[in-house]
Amino acid sequence: MTAPQTEFTGQVDGLAQGRVRHHRLRDIVIWLSLLVATLTLASVAARASDVVGPATLPWWPAQDLSLHVTAGMVVAPLTAGAVLFVASRPAAARMPWNQVLVLSYLASLAWSGALHTNVAPEAAPADTPGSQRALEQLVALTGSQAGLAIAVISLSCLTVPLGLVAVKSVCGPVAARALAPVLILGPWAAWTTLGLDGVSAAACAAALAAGAMASERRVRGFDALRQATATGGLLGGAALLSYGAAWFAVSLLCLYFARRRPWHILGTAGGALAVLALTAAFGYSWPAGLADTYNAAIGEIASHPGQLWWLLLMPALACAACGPAIVQSLRRFGSSAAWPLMSGPLLALMLAPLSGTGLERPEYGWVALCPWLVVAATAPPAKPTRSLPAAAEGRRNRLVRAPLPLAAAGACAAVVLMYSG
Repeated sequence: MTAPQTEFTGQVDGLAQGRVRHHRLRDIVIWLSLLVATLTLASVAARASDVVGPATLPWWPAQDLSLHVTAGMVVAPLTAGAVLFVASRPAAARMPWNQVLVLSYLASLAWSGALHTNVAPEAAPADTPGSQRALEQLVALTGSQAGLAIAVISLSCLTVPLGLVAVKSVCGPVAARALAPVLILGPWAAWTTLGLDGVSAAACAAALAAGAMASERRVRGFDALRQATATGGLLGGAALLSYGAAWFAVSLLCLYFARRRPWHILGTAGGALAVLALTAAFGYSWPAGLADTYNAAIGEIASHPGQLWWLLLMPALACAACGPAIVQSLRRFGSSAAWPLMSGPLLALMLAPLSGTGLERPEYGWVALCPWLVVAATAPPAKPTRSLPAAAEGRRNRLVRAPLPLAAAGACAAVVLMYSG
């Protein structure tokens, strides 16, 4: 006769949940410390240099120590609360995938619109000719500042569903669903709608999503080559909008390498070169434009050494704008399945001042990078654990928890920063 066995299931589950809460609280504390350090660094740079300050940092908090009440101050918290509430419901895990994409886009529209200030109707001198032409067309089509803002916000918010498509292909549907609230409520949304940088971010997201779908195992033969070539065309189009978009070619290269698709590299490269060759036939050389922008940036640094502050500020701003999820994402970078998607943006972030970003608007050069720096926060390991059976490994991958506390902390910080000055 055996003694009755005590059930430990509840205690084990409670211990696991407590560990998750502890890790996420630690990530929030680390990110808040990084945010304070970034603001401190920006304050020091503003005092020590005449090229850094409120004029070049529109997000600068408490410039005049006044609180400006706007409709966005009501819409933004309501949107964040609604997104977090829906994401926390069990029904969210059973929602059809197409419905997830549509709702994510609509929620991103509300969030970005609430944080929106003004779209700059003039292109900076260092912008690509393609970006300048696109801005001229948008201004002509919309006919007003409000219409331009609506068009830019509508195009920029496509980054969220396109990013979810890429994450679903690379990391699985569970990781994509868990990442949705983080992408929707990303603090970087406050910067994406200030110019065409958000439109460029959407173009980069389209290229990565197309490359991820083209390199899936089920895509073979002529279809694979056709989709890889189309991916190159999208990448070339993104490069025409922003010189920094070329760094996303590194992500596609790593993705094809990880999935053992060497012919996709040739197809994508051919598609991108075809787009650049076509524009060269009409009188615009993309490599020459990149070289001119780089030389202008070097000359600006030589004449105004204070621009060197951006060597520290740009990576710090990007990490602060990503929200607390970047801490968990960077910690998992080397072991998660999302590393190909992060490789290009991380390399661009480290070399941001040398990536073709104009110093006239250096605070916007990292906007397209932010969504991809947090994709590893919910990604499964790159390789399955050998010690676990296949069924147990599948159950473990299905138990991905949405980092709602991290998304909530980032959303609160974005609201405070954008409406405190």
